[in-house]
Amino acid sequence: MNNRHSVALSILAYIAWRNLVTKKLRSCLTAVGVIIGVGSIFFLLSFGLGLRNFVTDEVVGNKSIKVIDVSTANSKLVKLDRDSIDRFAKLPHANETGVSYSFAAVLNRQGSEFDTVVYGIDQNYQRMAGLNLVAGRLLNNYDNRSVVVNQPVMESIGSDSKSVLGEKISLTVPLAKTGAKVNKINEEFTVVGVINSGSGRETFVPSFIFDVAGVKSYSQARVAVDSINNVKELRRQIESQGFETSSPSDTIEQINQVFKFLNFILIGFGMIGMIIAVLGMFNTLVISLLERTKEIGLMVALGARHRDMSRLFIFEAMFLSLLGAVAGIALALVLGWLTNLIMNGFAHRRGVLDSFSLFATPAWLFIILILLMVVVGLLVAYLPARRAKRIDPIDALRRE
Repeated sequence: MNNRHSVALSILAYIAWRNLVTKKLRSCLTAVGVIIGVGSIFFLLSFGLGLRNFVTDEVVGNKSIKVIDVSTANSKLVKLDRDSIDRFAKLPHANETGVSYSFAAVLNRQGSEFDTVVYGIDQNYQRMAGLNLVAGRLLNNYDNRSVVVNQPVMESIGSDSKSVLGEKISLTVPLAKTGAKVNKINEEFTVVGVINSGSGRETFVPSFIFDVAGVKSYSQARVAVDSINNVKELRRQIESQGFETSSPSDTIEQINQVFKFLNFILIGFGMIGMIIAVLGMFNTLVISLLERTKEIGLMVALGARHRDMSRLFIFEAMFLSLLGAVAGIALALVLGWLTNLIMNGFAHRRGVLDSFSLFATPAWLFIILILLMVVVGLLVAYLPARRAKRIDPIDALRRE
């Protein structure tokens, strides 16, 4: 007759916890190894992800990844004119189109002249450009002789971002080689806004100024796509008409490729600590098994099942791996916060006003690391648990 009964899981968990607490020094050293292993992986991965996001934001900025830039690449065979824009607008998945003229120009303010690039943009193009406004406002449909300048222009005319608003400047734009009705535009404009864009002097005026002057071809167009999944297909259709296209998604893809390789390197460094932690856990469980052979034999002799002894070591491994994982992640979060604090303070002392983060902590990173440690705990516990399951109580009691 079989009088053996399964030991309640709560009792097994208590016994496993008691054993870890009894051997404080050994358990603490093992836990420290797990904390360092998990913490290093979390810290390095969150740094890699955060750095990728930081670089992407700096390079792409406010530009939508669902926008296609279209140009002629200086081709004399194709013209980026109104007919071309109308064809783009009729293509499947195209939401809206915007146009831009760009010319070298001379900016004059109170007798002082500066070279600048002037962009004639419509409202759609302005919206898709994601201009970073510093002061004032952007162009609207009611503007006639209004201009938005970037910070290098503001600095050249000797004003700050607030006092420059309302300033009068003159722009001279040569159009002799464009086939326009006039040889040049020489008009006075009122500054209505300041943006942060590039290091060269840039000015932005309404596109209709060049329409009225009779300029037939645009310098660039932008096409907004209904979904990121349709960007490649729409680009293919536009390129089949002889135009050249680009998209912020190209830059993001290149950045992702670079950081995918970097993340593999960071994971490799983190895995060194994880391997040391796994070896420490395995060593702790094996020593615990050797020390408790008599206890296990006695429990089996008193009616406990062999599989309960196996579960006992699985509980110990789970306690070590999960508690170490939680503490390791917490430590990595604190270190990341301190690093961000130090780097932002360093940047602010050098005139950088915007705060930034070098670390990213998406929810999936927490979930993957916790699940990874569950798997690691089960794998580490496999051999000790298997051996504990096979202990013969008579042999164990006789040896002890």
